[in-house]
Amino acid sequence: MEWAHLSLEESCQRIDVLVPDWISLEEQPDGVAVKLVSDDTRMPVEAFRAGTSTPPKLMPRVEISLRPFDTAFMAKLADKGLRATLVSDLIITLRGLRVSGACLDLDQFPQDAREGGQAFLDEMRSSLAKAGLRSCLIVSGNDREWIEAQRAQGFDHVIVKFFYEPWVGSSPSPLSENTWFLETAEEVISVVGPDRLVVALGMFGASWEAGVPLPRRLSYGEALAVVSDGVAELTFQADLSASVASFENNAGVRQTIWLQDAASAFNQLSMLEGVGVNAVGIWSLGLEDPGLWHLLKGQRTHDRLNTPELSGVMIERFVDYAGVGPALRVLKRATLGFRTFEVNSETDLIEAQVYQAYPTPYRLTRYGKPKPGEVVLTFDDGPHPDFTPDILEILEKTNTPAAFFLLGQNVMTHPDITRQIVDAGHEIGTHSFSHPRMDLISASRTNLEHEMTERAIAAATGRTTTLYREPFLRSGGPISANRVEPLVTTQSRGQINYGMDVVPKDWLGLSSDEIVNYVIEQVEAGAGNVILLHDGGGQDRTASVEALPRIISALRARGYTFMSVASALDMDRDVLMPPVSGVQPFFDRLSFAFASGTMTGLVLIFWVVLVIGLCRSLMVLVLSACRRRHSALPSGPHPRVAVVIPAYNEEAAITKCIESVLTSDYPFLEVVVVDDGSADGTLTKVLEFAHEPAVRVISHPNQGKWSALNRAILSLDADITVCIDADTQVAPDAITQMAAHFQDPKVGAVAGKIVVGNRVNLLTQMQALEYVTAQNFERRAFDRINGILVVPGAIGAWRTSALRKAGLFCSDTLTEDCDVTIAVNRVGYRLVYDERAVAYTEAPQTLRTLLAQRLRWSLGMFQSAWKHKGAILEGRGVGYVSLPDMVIFGYLFPLLAPVADLFVLMLGYHLIAGSWSGDVGQAAQTVAPEMIWAYLALPALEFMIAAYAVLTDRTAKKSLIFIWPFQRIFYRPILYFTVFRALMRALSGTLATWGKTRRHGEDLLHSEKAA
Repeated sequence: MEWAHLSLEESCQRIDVLVPDWISLEEQPDGVAVKLVSDDTRMPVEAFRAGTSTPPKLMPRVEISLRPFDTAFMAKLADKGLRATLVSDLIITLRGLRVSGACLDLDQFPQDAREGGQAFLDEMRSSLAKAGLRSCLIVSGNDREWIEAQRAQGFDHVIVKFFYEPWVGSSPSPLSENTWFLETAEEVISVVGPDRLVVALGMFGASWEAGVPLPRRLSYGEALAVVSDGVAELTFQADLSASVASFENNAGVRQTIWLQDAASAFNQLSMLEGVGVNAVGIWSLGLEDPGLWHLLKGQRTHDRLNTPELSGVMIERFVDYAGVGPALRVLKRATLGFRTFEVNSETDLIEAQVYQAYPTPYRLTRYGKPKPGEVVLTFDDGPHPDFTPDILEILEKTNTPAAFFLLGQNVMTHPDITRQIVDAGHEIGTHSFSHPRMDLISASRTNLEHEMTERAIAAATGRTTTLYREPFLRSGGPISANRVEPLVTTQSRGQINYGMDVVPKDWLGLSSDEIVNYVIEQVEAGAGNVILLHDGGGQDRTASVEALPRIISALRARGYTFMSVASALDMDRDVLMPPVSGVQPFFDRLSFAFASGTMTGLVLIFWVVLVIGLCRSLMVLVLSACRRRHSALPSGPHPRVAVVIPAYNEEAAITKCIESVLTSDYPFLEVVVVDDGSADGTLTKVLEFAHEPAVRVISHPNQGKWSALNRAILSLDADITVCIDADTQVAPDAITQMAAHFQDPKVGAVAGKIVVGNRVNLLTQMQALEYVTAQNFERRAFDRINGILVVPGAIGAWRTSALRKAGLFCSDTLTEDCDVTIAVNRVGYRLVYDERAVAYTEAPQTLRTLLAQRLRWSLGMFQSAWKHKGAILEGRGVGYVSLPDMVIFGYLFPLLAPVADLFVLMLGYHLIAGSWSGDVGQAAQTVAPEMIWAYLALPALEFMIAAYAVLTDRTAKKSLIFIWPFQRIFYRPILYFTVFRALMRALSGTLATWGKTRRHGEDLLHSEKAA
């Protein structure tokens, strides 16, 4: 049943095993073949299983299809060779489906094949077991011959249908009754056993009409609709646990309906519990009373019968149709029904079910069917810049009219092709703006989809249109209530909901031969007169274009005439597509041209960001891999080293900082602490080291860090000046490692490695990963080309003469360390990075302090780049690589990357929310989905770099790599924001100040070692 999958969404994950009708054993002249339903028939079930956390197992039902004449099914099963081939083919088919097993429906076994069929059953069961698959028999509760221990022996499950199945010539009768139900249950459970038995409850209705020999099976919704139309009364029979209605229908024919519904299920489930049945099945999905799932969710108590889920009844999975034709008109909306239950206090079974109001389904009429011998050719999802012009050319050569249902986003992008369609005399209709599932979007979004598409068409062609085709519309119309409501909306806008009959599913990649054969076969078989092909939709439509002239010539050769939609509906073309006047289309044309240009710009930004990011990441990776650590010359006399510590209000951290320096293993060391006018107890803490001969204190009025550093440097006679921040704690060998490099007279400065020592929350851990990758790892790369931009203030060693030659630190920028680093490079010195010289620093622990710190960094780096822009022409690595890299990747990239990120999020949402596949294809694509995979290449490369950096860093905790997703998703936008703020400050001339980060004074050095 084509709407059976709709029940899966309502099942509340109460289904453990699904038994879909996917496989049949089809008798052939020379044997028996295994036939499998098409991929698109299986797709709804597979999609449901893929989307649920606990997907039900699959055990497809294996049906038997005999030849209508000259059947020799028994003889074919008796042939060992044919039987072995049949079982082998069945196992191969099941393995291809990745199912748990199979169920053979014995009801379809012919009477003369039952005795000899046991060999086939035994071979099938054993082969399934060898293949690791479960076996199952499906038998009728009325067929006691099959329910024998010997026949059922060895099968993992036996499904017994506890209901009658009306057949040709049967008289109106209930589908089950309580006495038979209980007796059969007791007998079957004694033969099969409770562990293997599955009782299938009949959850459907049956209708008998006088003069019609074959009863018709009805869903619950259809049965209630028929009863409501017949102004009849549905009466619950307590001894049968079934409802019945007998009446004279609108055609004056006597009609009787027996129905098994939620009340039936309540009683039957209660009876089964009493005899020890553990497992039940629902026969069949798509036909059941929706209240059944509420019963199965929990205990069946009297109170549950009075809940809205059971008493309120809405027919969601049945739509009532009248008339014929592709056009759809909604006549009535669905209405809510209401029922009450009465329970017998002695038996605890329902004895009465009374409907105060019967639910009614949506009622639609179909109309506009072309006359016999006439066909209408339609196209969806265009216009497309390649395929639509080719189609127009074919239509012109063959003098064939057609209707094009257009997407507003494509009209906006290709207004010229839209005009060509109308100028060529063809019809156009709307198909939404972006091809969403219209029942899944809001009312405001729905209105926007229609309004934008109509205005885009009017702007491009000077006409509007009353034709509309719903995205993902099913051939023949919707089969569920939620898919009808969007048609009500378009109908209220005065539009015609125009469907289709023959859909070759050209979006599945069919060849032109397959498309042609399907269309001709369906039209000749009387499936309908309206053909749908696709000229757009983001996929290759070459096969559809190639099939078009062959379809036209083949149908004309068979006597068919191609008609326009207007002719089929007996309407004038100007009524179907009214001309528009006034200035509104002109302004809309300008607006849509601007929007189209904006989308083109977004795509361009996307590729710019991707290329910049990939090139930069690859450059860093290659340079880092090629870099060789600078080797110090053979050691000579130890140069004199002075450690300068500028301190402003560093009372909490200064003690640990000085102590870490004094534990250094370097033999000749002077420590100069500059108190930069601190207002707290910093000076007092420093004076506690007055007994240390290596420690000297300078009290300096507050003028900024640059001034404090210069004051100390000017008082030194040391060869090397090591500058560290007051919140830094250096490793014992850090100064020794850096000093060794100055044996090379070309070295002007050495950058040490900074490690975040206070990894106390997610924010500090993300900064720790940043230091490992974006700072320390990148310094290795730029060390290769003598392009280090920052010898960090937290730990950096300088040749004192180089500092003086470069002009010392200055107040020109907010990042004096970056400024002087570039200056020292420009006066001819080599700058190196030594990852063995480790210092631990306190990173900001709150977002506010982080934003303040990074604002100063971003603005200061920008100032430094502008100040030293002349270095670009000097032929140094810092000029032709580092500074352009800072500007492009540090400022341009953060401005563009959020746009690209937003673009990809929109694309991802579009693919996820709109990629639902229906009878008429998949969601149209704004841009190629391959762009997402291209975009993911950048974070994939960044992750590889991060992983490599962490794994090769001896001081980094390997668990930092798990922080990378959080850093990429949450931390990176914070950095982008600070860059944006910095640029705004630069443009406005408003500078930043340091502010004051609260120090915690933790023992970073020893706590890191302990960790």
